[in-house]
Amino acid sequence: MAIEIKNVTYTYMKKTPYEKIALKDVSFTIPEKNFIAVAGHTGSGKSTLMQHLNGLIAPSYGQIIVDGIDVNSKGSAKLKARRSVGMVFQYPEQQLFEETIFADIAFGPKNFGLSETQIAERVKKAMAFVDLDYKQYKDLSPFSLSGGQMRRVAIAGIIALEPKYLVLDEPAAGLDPQAKRSLLRNIKKLYNEGKTTIIMVSHNMDDILELAGRVIVLNDGQILADGNPKDVFRQVNLLHKAGLEPPQLIQLLERIKTEVFDISVDKFNVDDAADAIYAEWRRRQKHAR
Repeated sequence: MAIEIKNVTYTYMKKTPYEKIALKDVSFTIPEKNFIAVAGHTGSGKSTLMQHLNGLIAPSYGQIIVDGIDVNSKGSAKLKARRSVGMVFQYPEQQLFEETIFADIAFGPKNFGLSETQIAERVKKAMAFVDLDYKQYKDLSPFSLSGGQMRRVAIAGIIALEPKYLVLDEPAAGLDPQAKRSLLRNIKKLYNEGKTTIIMVSHNMDDILELAGRVIVLNDGQILADGNPKDVFRQVNLLHKAGLEPPQLIQLLERIKTEVFDISVDKFNVDDAADAIYAEWRRRQKHAR
């Protein structure tokens, strides 16, 4: 099964002086159990596209098909399709509204008709996912927390739904480095469990390189590139056209190759890059003796 985006075009404020085409005939498929990243500069259409995936907005033209069901069709089938796609917005903490953290995270599962025991288990699991101690935090007001903690509560509310497809729009934006590392580690762990398809919007190419198996680059509402991050990120001119920079690791290796010594830039994690730099340095040391 999969999410199919078929010839989707979306126009904001159609037939007004402020009309703007945000997406232009976008088509691609997201097979289940994949980790896909969507990248692009501000205004490229990333967030607009994500809001189509569970029917929050409907395309001006085209279709969104989730597991064979058009999410904008009539009838009860569309509800099942929409519920299978969980959406974490760019600033999810703005969606908090309940008096306690437990109640906020439990809201979705409760509306799905789960039992009290099932709801409690979902909340505990979701809070563990975002590294919030259940006993310590469950009865606190979400509005008494720091901004980063509020972000984690909001994310937990979506995780508690256990969606088949999880859409994350800049999930680590605004988090401190430690909280960011923890969240991304847990997202990767969730994906590795093999039950959840993850679609992550990010402007951070290093995060995409580390986590995703496929990246789709949007520019001006159209797909500019679609492929393995390792292949896409080698195309520096293409990234610049999309208003993006290559991952910092690749930039560092390119600079070492240009200014220090010849080295393969085909390294995509810090450990491999460090090993390659050290090996070349050792080779040169031996040669100099």
